Amino acid sequence: MKLHELEQARKAQAQSDKHVYFDESGNIVYYGRTESDEYVDSNHAVLSYDQCMIIEDSSNKTTNDFIIIVDPTTEGVYTLVNKQIELETFKSATKMLSLIKKTKAPTSAYDIKIEYNPAEATENLTVSLNEKIRNNVMKNMDVNNFTFKGANFINLYFTTEKDPHFMFDTIKVDLVNLFKDGKQDFSISTELSGCDLFTKKIFDKYEYRKKT
Repeated sequence: MKLHELEQARKAQAQSDKHVYFDESGNIVYYGRTESDEYVDSNHAVLSYDQCMIIEDSSNKTTNDFIIIVDPTTEGVYTLVNKQIELETFKSATKMLSLIKKTKAPTSAYDIKIEYNPAEATENLTVSLNEKIRNNVMKNMDVNNFTFKGANFINLYFTTEKDPHFMFDTIKVDLVNLFKDGKQDFSISTELSGCDLFTKKIFDKYEYRKKT
């Protein structure tokens, strides 16, 4: 193979589709040209080279500076987003967010319950819906075309304690799935024990606690 042919082959390889593995929060755990057997428990997306230009053209950034956003309306559609942009969007929304106070013991007086178990490596965050609210909606409404107070999902923002401007992690909870199943489990790699939890409240009563 001639030199220019080798160069063309190298360029074509570099500009091939990329395999991206990411956790429930969109944090990238693997990025490369080939599939990986090491991240079978992670989410997997194949992105075109054009989609990955935001990384490929960033000489002073790494994959840690980006997250994967899953399109909530179209299955299998993913977007790479600069974390700083996502953070700025979060900062602009903090005026509408409410702090969810931590509770030490579980109660039944909640609409939404968030439980974090730091002892578990996977499925260590559970979001549960009050069963009475769930049954009322499931009996009287078509949950597949359902929104709650105009919302299709809720975002949970985990931030530095007493300061919402430094975000550690974010979770998007699909309300249709939450009403169908009653709860949703998420795998969080970030240590959240010292974090505060903020959300835009569309339910009246929230409960957040760390399991011990």
